[in-house]
Amino acid sequence: MTTLERTLAKALTEIVISLDLSDDDAITPEAAMEVLQPVIALLQDLPEQDRRALAELINQCAQEETDPERHLTAWETPGTLGLLV
Repeated sequence: MTTLERTLAKALTEIVISLDLSDDDAITPEAAMEVLQPVIALLQDLPEQDRRALAELINQCAQEETDPERHLTAWETPGTLGLLV
C-alpha cells in the first residue's frame, strides 16, 4: 500500500475513534451515524478486495494504538464501516 492509502486509512480511523469516544452530549450517536452513513455508502461501492485491503490497513492502525479504549474502537472500525461483509 502507498503512503497515501495508509494516511487515508489512519485519518478515517481517527475520525471513527473521535466520533465513537466523544461525549454523547458533544456528539450524539445519531449525529455520529449521520456523519458516517455517506462514508459507509461510498465504501460499500468498493470491490471486495479493496474493502478487505482497507480493513487490513485499519487493523494495522489499531495495532499501533496504545490506549486500550482507542485500540478497541480502532479494531472495531472495519465492522463499523461495513467493510466486513
